[in-house]
Amino acid sequence: MGYDPGGNNRHGVALLSVDEGKICEVHLLKTFRTLEQVVRTIEKFWPFVGLGIDTLTCWSTGKSGWRPADHWLRNNYPEVMNSIVAPNALRGSMALNGMSVITLVRKLSSDLFITETHPKVLFWCLTRQRHDYVNLKKRMDKNLVDFLGNHIETANEHEWDAALSAYAAFKSITRGWTRDLHKLPIRDDERLLFPCGQTCFFWPD
Repeated sequence: MGYDPGGNNRHGVALLSVDEGKICEVHLLKTFRTLEQVVRTIEKFWPFVGLGIDTLTCWSTGKSGWRPADHWLRNNYPEVMNSIVAPNALRGSMALNGMSVITLVRKLSSDLFITETHPKVLFWCLTRQRHDYVNLKKRMDKNLVDFLGNHIETANEHEWDAALSAYAAFKSITRGWTRDLHKLPIRDDERLLFPCGQTCFFWPD
């Protein structure tokens, strides 16, 4: 499953069906009005094997909430560094709705695989193209087709981000990506907190 917590009328959800290590179907791609609708969808399609989610899956006690993963992304992708915002400055819908979904799925399964995603920076990493859904929808949908190996047409950027987050979960679970940004060293003046248990932040090697 991939989830993009965009707020009212902007909750993007994608669900992939996988067989023998390959994506065989985009089972669900939809935008929901409220978090409650997302919750009911999760309960309807449960169980699933992993979640890719565009939210802070761990928190830092350091300055401005910056985490090692955030610094690493800004240093390695300066072209899109403005997309990587200090956690303390992020909008509530992303943090609150995202953590709410993680809390729910952890109650359903304490060891469900969860990986954080950052679709805008991940898209640049994979294609060296800027995430610009309004102007590049057709091209970006074509990129999703290439990634997923299935026909897909998104209705908005929240569905697109959810689909890429589901792809990130797939690549992480199947060990196509092995770099976990949550395993980066921390400084002496900070620590990482995982309020809903251990999560990952897998990234292309």
